Amino acid sequence: IEKPIAVDPPGCRKVIEIGEKAKKKGLAIVAGTQRRHDIAWLTNKAMIDEGAIGTILGGTVAWNGTVPWIWGRERDWEDRDYLVRNWLNWTELSGDHIVEQHVHNLDVANWFLGRPPKSCVGFGGRARRETGNQFDFFSLDLDYGDGVHIHSQCRQISGCFNRVGEFFRGTHGESYGNGKIKGKDVKIREIKVDSDDGSVQEMVDLLRSIYKGDPLNEAKNVAESTATAIMGRLSAYTGKLVQWADLMQNPKSEFYNLTIGSHAKDYESGNVVMPMENVVAVPGDGIAVRRKTA
Repeated sequence: IEKPIAVDPPGCRKVIEIGEKAKKKGLAIVAGTQRRHDIAWLTNKAMIDEGAIGTILGGTVAWNGTVPWIWGRERDWEDRDYLVRNWLNWTELSGDHIVEQHVHNLDVANWFLGRPPKSCVGFGGRARRETGNQFDFFSLDLDYGDGVHIHSQCRQISGCFNRVGEFFRGTHGESYGNGKIKGKDVKIREIKVDSDDGSVQEMVDLLRSIYKGDPLNEAKNVAESTATAIMGRLSAYTGKLVQWADLMQNPKSEFYNLTIGSHAKDYESGNVVMPMENVVAVPGDGIAVRRKTA
């Protein structure tokens, strides 16, 4: 499967359920979260686990980059044609870029800390986009409990300073990502990879796990990282503090059964719900309204 695997909370929970069924059947699942297979991130994780920076106190994860590709609508396209070809720019199909792209960095935070966040409060906005209904930028405070907070930021606007990566501060040092750490000298086991490209190594690890009879199963990891991103999106769209339990545990929460977009069968039949172009969420007064931006 491929991240982000879902655009709403029920989708995340469904993937966790599928992952459990796959385990019982001896099936393997990898998820496109290639940093978990990349030598640089594996090295950082191993050094942190050995105490190189002590206990993680907080950090920043970021994907601040440029505008991705955009497809303009052609005259003979049906709604489903346009949505599929321009899927990256619609929240209903991509989850917004915090879910589709920034999920990589959020996945590293969850991985290094060993747990998803307990809650999130954030904000975002739209200033430059010309199609779809997504935000241009998000800024979040992710509360992982035990006093640990991670600042999450992502932006897709060209012509700005860009930064992509994960930074963590611990009691004894700092981790800068890409195998770079400032802290205590530690010894780690040798990490062997067949490729320096995490996307390639991911496939190697998948096949090797099958051959060894111990299939990889990353369904829960990617589902929780996707849910982390969705939690941030919901907070930014509504202005509310959103709890992890609101998405994953509490059926009475307004977000627990929240679904967005049409289903596969709707695209096959052509009966899709066409979102309003350039109309985006505006937080405030406890509800999210929509505002036209172009």
